[in-house]
Amino acid sequence: MATDLADMFLQHLKISGVGLSANDLVLAGYPHLLSHILNGKEYGPLLKGPNVDRHKEEWGMLIKELISCAPKDRAIVDRFHTNWHVSHHYIRELVDDDELLMDMLWTWLPRYEGPDQLLYRGENIDRLECERIGTAWSDKVETAQMFAQGWNAMGKGGVIMETMAPADAIIAGPSAHSIWLGEHEFTVDWRRLSTISRKHYFRPCL
Repeated sequence: MATDLADMFLQHLKISGVGLSANDLVLAGYPHLLSHILNGKEYGPLLKGPNVDRHKEEWGMLIKELISCAPKDRAIVDRFHTNWHVSHHYIRELVDDDELLMDMLWTWLPRYEGPDQLLYRGENIDRLECERIGTAWSDKVETAQMFAQGWNAMGKGGVIMETMAPADAIIAGPSAHSIWLGEHEFTVDWRRLSTISRKHYFRPCL
C-alpha cells in the first residue's frame, strides 16, 4: 500500500511538472540524512538490511539534530511536509521514539492555524495497548476506517479513534499531497489531547 501511494505521488508530481531533484534546495548546514527524506528515498533497505541497528542510531541522531535546526525556507518546509505524509510510518519505525518525533515535527512542519477539529485515526490495537499512538489523524472517518481495517489491522486488529483536537494540539494541517490523495491528514501531538474515544474495532487483516 505504501509503495502504491509513493508511486501515485511520483506520477502526480510528473503530471504537475514538479521536479524531484533536491538540487534547488540549499541543504548546506543541515544533517546529511535530511536529503533522504526530502528526496523520498526508500527505507526498506535500511529496515531490512544487516545494519538496521546502526541505521536506527543514525536516524535517532538525525531527529535530535533537526529539533534544533529549523528549516530555512518554505520550499524545504513544503518538501518535508509532503514526504513526511508519504513515509512517516517508515521513519517512525526507524526512530522508534514517538515523543522525539513529535518534538521534531513542531520545528519542521508548517504550523497549523485554525479552529479545533473533530479528528479520527485508524490505529493498531497492539500499539494502542502499549500506549503508542500515531500522529496521523483525519477529519474524514472514512480515512480512519481505511487504515483501521487495512494497514493498521495487523496483530490483534485495528480500531477507529475519535478526538476533539484543540488547535494547540494540531502541529500541521494536510499537505497538498494529502488533500490530493483524499486522506486529509492532520499531524497531531497526542500528548496535548484530553480525550480519545474508541469508536469501532476491526478484525486482524489476514
